Amino acid sequence: MTASQSRVRGFTLAFYGGLGAVLALVWLEALDRVLPDGIAEQIGHNTEGILLVLLLAGWIQFVRPRITGTSHERLVTGIVAAVALVGAVALLATDLPSRFKTLNETLLAASLLVPYLQLRRPLGRWPLGVAALLLLAVVVAHDAPVIVLLAETLGMLILAPVALDLVDRGILDPVAWTSRLRRWAWYAVLVGAPVVFSLVGAADPGGALGTANGYAIRTIEAFLAFLLLEVFFAVCLGRTGLTGRVRRPATVAV
Repeated sequence: MTASQSRVRGFTLAFYGGLGAVLALVWLEALDRVLPDGIAEQIGHNTEGILLVLLLAGWIQFVRPRITGTSHERLVTGIVAAVALVGAVALLATDLPSRFKTLNETLLAASLLVPYLQLRRPLGRWPLGVAALLLLAVVVAHDAPVIVLLAETLGMLILAPVALDLVDRGILDPVAWTSRLRRWAWYAVLVGAPVVFSLVGAADPGGALGTANGYAIRTIEAFLAFLLLEVFFAVCLGRTGLTGRVRRPATVAV
């Protein structure tokens, strides 16, 4: 095993093992036994993001390379998306404790994002257009029951195209051009936005700002998920694509 392979293996084991352990401790209501109460409570409120990053990262790293271009690619993708959708509906209909039931939004997002991940890159600008339309829908109808109910899901769907088809395109497309400055500026946004949301919420401004910020706070899980996902692949595993303006080959097998 080469040094590079050992590095990838070490980061992979730490990433999935660490996040998986945190998720298990939350579900077992045992996280406060290993972490201070305040931190444990805050992490417990963000399990939707932790589960999403585990699902998407596992798909990108282990499943996508094995099925892309094969005769069963669409079948496998469709089955996984359908299972996630059924799981989301089933959780929503159960009387399970909230730490489990709340994961329906993650599964709903995954049912849409898994097929999205399988699309051949480059995709052009249309994913960003979809994200913009979803954001507009949230702004215009933020108090509609369905928009409120799906706040976390919509946050995940809005951030995904920005993260994977604008900023860190190298994660899904090894010959895509990426900018280090753009990537790190985006990571700063993913870290800073939840902090700003929390500070504004603590100030309780009321009015339109308070309403908008209250909605934004519900999407913090999405910011956490894509921060972890992008740092893992781009920073830890070095999947940054081409960092210079190199002409893309006429045909690329992704």
